[in-house]
Amino acid sequence: LRTRLRSILHGDSTEDRREIDIFARKFKYFLVDGVPVCLVTTTITTSDSCVAGTMEEKVLRITIPDQSSMASSVLEIVRKRRPGVSNVGMMGDFSTQFGSITRLSRTPPAGLNLDDDEARRFFSVETDLTSGPIMMLAKSKKDAMLLLCGLKLLLEREKIFDSC
Repeated sequence: LRTRLRSILHGDSTEDRREIDIFARKFKYFLVDGVPVCLVTTTITTSDSCVAGTMEEKVLRITIPDQSSMASSVLEIVRKRRPGVSNVGMMGDFSTQFGSITRLSRTPPAGLNLDDDEARRFFSVETDLTSGPIMMLAKSKKDAMLLLCGLKLLLEREKIFDSC
């Protein structure tokens, strides 16, 4: 992906670059609005197995203070907003600088007992500041794929622009 993006962003194809820029802009708006997810916490049952302890409905969102760079952006998981109640100023369960993300995955950890539907909706984010993955379930398999692909594109795009 990085090689393909680099060739598109630095190449002569203005149409491809324009399409990537449009997708990135729309995906940022998608995340700024907040995406409903279920935060998965685990309970270890044996040395080899763990079960999903709790699944709490949350909102995955991004705050972008500087539109020219994603480096200062914050990815966070906050309480699901109730009608008429603002999430402004509420502490989330997870918050990290966008540039601290080190790994995105759709593969559940070995031993995490999820049914087939949950496994299809599973995705996780790891940062250099967390001891393990922050595990979530999207509302659908398509949402999980969109979130991971969009986050990966934004991360790689930012790395390419930073290296210029």
